[in-house]
Amino acid sequence: MSMDTKIIESPNQKRHNPILRFLHLCGISYVYLFIFTSQFSPLEGIYKNGVLWLCKNVFQQQKVEYIKMTGSGDTTLDYWVVVVNICLAAVAALVILLADKKQRTFKDLRWFTVVVARYYVAMIMISYGFAKLNNGQFPANSIGRLEEKVGDMSPMGVVWTMMGASSGYTFVSGLLETIGGLLLLFRRTKTFGALFSMTVMINVALLNFFYDVPVKIFSSHVVLFCVFIVSGDAIALYRFFILHQPSQLRFQKRTADKRWKRVTLIVLKGLVVAYFILTSSPVLFYTAPAVPMEGAYTVEEFMMNNKEIPSCSQDSAGWKKLIISHSGRAGIVLNNDSTKTFKGVIDTGKNTLILRKTEPDNPYAYLHYHVQKDSIIFTGNIGRDSVRIKTTRKKKEDYKLNKRGFHWINEYPFNR
Repeated sequence: MSMDTKIIESPNQKRHNPILRFLHLCGISYVYLFIFTSQFSPLEGIYKNGVLWLCKNVFQQQKVEYIKMTGSGDTTLDYWVVVVNICLAAVAALVILLADKKQRTFKDLRWFTVVVARYYVAMIMISYGFAKLNNGQFPANSIGRLEEKVGDMSPMGVVWTMMGASSGYTFVSGLLETIGGLLLLFRRTKTFGALFSMTVMINVALLNFFYDVPVKIFSSHVVLFCVFIVSGDAIALYRFFILHQPSQLRFQKRTADKRWKRVTLIVLKGLVVAYFILTSSPVLFYTAPAVPMEGAYTVEEFMMNNKEIPSCSQDSAGWKKLIISHSGRAGIVLNNDSTKTFKGVIDTGKNTLILRKTEPDNPYAYLHYHVQKDSIIFTGNIGRDSVRIKTTRKKKEDYKLNKRGFHWINEYPFNR
């Protein structure tokens, strides 16, 4: 991690084929361009605005926009960023190739870039790994998700539902990502760490591609970074795994000429590792707030102005279901199967539920609830109409997806 260190290698250095060296330098340049312009970089916004200007004024792509905070890393502009990065990497490689004809800095540049790449991938793996250890990235399925029909889910929703249904699988996934990241932090385990991380991330990338999760560009780059890290050991790995010949991975031992430099490198590495862990660890201690009266309330009887509105009437005034899935929000399914979402204010002390639209002083419904043995009764007003709504509540643990659990022995597949 310092340009003042020396590489202990054989004095017989082989000159590289110019074309292969150019391609190698393209890869090295691209690594820096991606790191400095990706979603974790403070320069991302500035760089994307520059690419956006190129799209509109040079490439005449007037429809391209910089869409912020969508959760998607696969926007049209993101693909243009990849194209621009490839072009800039080729230019940078050509400049280095012409300026360093004797290849004096090539070895050091490649070594340093591998260090940068493995620390970057380590940061990504630890960050995403920690997020899965405590269900941060894939929380348990909400009532709203459990009520959604499988056929109406998006492909991405299917993945989130699958992961949210099993905290054990999510935990192991996060643990594997964390292990891969930690292995990349040390030179002796970097090759194993890159292979390990690549195996884990290939599965992630495949899910992103085939379930339309808009992180395809980013996850693919993490896999490619792992390939770049192990590229220097490709021949040794080929000999060992394919030819079954004795082989040895290259270990470039680095020494500093002064003790204070060695101590500085050790301290710097410790600070970097501590930074990765500390910035990723808050999610380990996050606990989602409890949702008062959480559940799906199926309407058994809906009385408005002392007149029953049957669920089969298709009357938009009647309710089929009340869903309280998140704190501060509530939704209703009407008899005609249309849905409405409201701000839901629940006071468990007064046993009240207020459903509001956008205007805080104009509630859609003001209801009192009373819990009986097998049902919950809501009474109050919807607008100017008085209502009495008899419901049965379904909690998270009542859904088959949640209550089935794990079984060592299955005489028959439980698949219905």
